[in-house]
Amino acid sequence: MSSHSVRLRRHAATLASSLCLASALAACGSSDTRAPAPPSTAGSTAARASADEGTCPNTGLWAKCSLLYRLQRSGLVPRVDSSATVNEKGLTGTPFVIRFSATSTMDVFLYPDSATRKADAVKLDRTNMVSDSASLTMMHEKTLIEAANVIAVLSSLNDQLRERVGNAILAGAPQP
Repeated sequence: MSSHSVRLRRHAATLASSLCLASALAACGSSDTRAPAPPSTAGSTAARASADEGTCPNTGLWAKCSLLYRLQRSGLVPRVDSSATVNEKGLTGTPFVIRFSATSTMDVFLYPDSATRKADAVKLDRTNMVSDSASLTMMHEKTLIEAANVIAVLSSLNDQLRERVGNAILAGAPQP
């Protein structure tokens, strides 16, 4: 037998015993008595929205908390920007602004029911808006999303964000 094959067999035996030892240690486990880490308290609205899911009303209509929760579940990180004002003027719904990034914001208007939303929607100037499923042009239109009791006007050039937000809202409000 050559010295090379002897070294190879010795190396294989060492590797096999190391693997056995590692799997034996992993199987035994350790009783980790550390307390789980507390949830992040960074103050983000998205984190609070998921925590408030149990207290958010499931009436079949959108509420601020259910909208934020749905956007978060869509893989987004929505933050309510309390210092911002909505760009769409003249709508009577309860307004707030959601910020997704430095360049992507959404004006949201919540209404008590869909009839009120439809009546208010006729006031919108739709010339510079497209639906969430339409492609943007060189004019960089805003994306208009209307469903149940919400009007959302998204300002973003990110097609993936437009699609996710549109799908999240158009899927419908949480049902009772």
